[in-house]
Formats: sequence, structure tokens, C-alpha cells
Amino acid sequence: MKKKKKSVQCAQQLELVPKEDLENLPAELVAEYEQDAVENMEHVHDAFYRIGITGGRFRVDNQLVGDQGVEFEAIILKEMPVNIWYSTVYDSSNPSAPDCWSLGGLKPDPSCVARQSESCITCKMNKFGSAVGKDGKRRSKACHNTRRIILKIQSVDLPVIMSLPPTSIKLLNNYLKELSRGEVALPMFALTTRFTFDTTVEYPRPCMNKGKFLDVKEYRAIKEYRNSDIVTGAMTAYASTADYEAGSLEEEDDKKPF
Repeated sequence: MKKKKKSVQCAQQLELVPKEDLENLPAELVAEYEQDAVENMEHVHDAFYRIGITGGRFRVDNQLVGDQGVEFEAIILKEMPVNIWYSTVYDSSNPSAPDCWSLGGLKPDPSCVARQSESCITCKMNKFGSAVGKDGKRRSKACHNTRRIILKIQSVDLPVIMSLPPTSIKLLNNYLKELSRGEVALPMFALTTRFTFDTTVEYPRPCMNKGKFLDVKEYRAIKEYRNSDIVTGAMTAYASTADYEAGSLEEEDDKKPF
């Protein structure tokens, strides 16, 4: 008869050191632990969530966020263009990594398996009319342009990546221009941003409006946080199928009413 294997829990489910043992540690050893533990996080820069839209609702980690997933507030920490290109028609039932992609929208990443150009700006796949629609007509771009924004949502303990669909990019640009053109130019992280849906279109298109101003203490804390390794890790994460799908809402068949 085979012996039954002993059950082993994952580290995140265990209290690794009993509380009473920690209480009995010498103060000088605790200080040394704190200093040496910095090394633990040296390469742990990929911890983040993604916000997705399903059924006309915002969700983080498959949970509704904000007001029943219809509206939420967050601080925009950083933002940048992301370009993604597939050599074949993207199949959501069998997702694969992009053939060519760019963080920043200027040139393909060195790791791309099929770089189409040395420059995204002059790339023929990034020109309007390079994509062929289901009706056989040429429209939009073969290279999918999205905008990655990194959010701090109060109820979420990690940075959140949001990939905007192409039709929301102009809305974001207008919003950022509005912040810059007032009597006092406002950094995007000086206030919360209220995310809602544009209900005048048939697919869920996110739009942005001003929320609440941060006080001085909050502003300086978030300014420091946005330059942390964990936020940088989210900002520089490889472009993936998640970026493509989140930024392709207008091309999907899941067009739910609001």
C-alpha cells in the first residue's frame, strides 16, 4: 500500500515564522534582518493586476471595481503608447504572443520574433488602411495601437494596468490636455480620475473625468510611489495578449448594453 503524501501548503498560506519567535528576537538582529531583506525584492518587479471589461463592466482580478463596475476612481500614475501586431488573424480561443510589439510606440522591442520595421512611425503596418476588415475592405491599422495606463486604485493593493481601446486614446489625450491648460497645469497624479463608459456607442468605451484633488501629503506620497520598482515593473511589462484583448473591445462580438 502506497503511503499517502503529506499535504504541503504554499508559502502565502503559511505564517512562516511564529509570532512568539519574532517577539523574542534581539533588536539588533531585527535591524539586520530589515536591512538584508531588501535583497528579497531585488528582482520582484512584476506584481500587478490588470483591469478588464466584460459585459460592459470594469473588473480587476475578475471582481467588479468601484460602483458595480460601471464607474470607479483611480490615480493615473503613468501612461504610454503600446503597439501590437500579429502576422495572422488573432484567435482569442488560442491566444499567442504578438509577432511584433513596442512599448512607447517608437520602435519594436528587441525581443520581437518578426520585427516589421526599425521604426514604428514609418512602419507600413502602422499606417491607416493596412488592416482588412471582415467585409474585405481596408480600414484602420494592421498594427494595433493601444495606450497603457498604470492606475492606483484605493481598494487594490498593487498597481493596475489598463489598456485603452484605440477609440479611447483621443479621449485620454483630451483629458490630459485639459489638465495641462488650466490656470495651473496639473500632473495626472495630482488628483483622482473618474472612469466611466461612453454610452453613446455600442461597445464599452472608457472615458475619463476629473475626480478629487489629493492633499499635499497624499500628492507627495503618490509621487514617490509612482517611481517605485513595482510601478516601473508594471509599466515595462511585456506587451501581451491581455494588452491586445483589452484594447480591442470595439472589434469583439461581446457588445453588451450598459
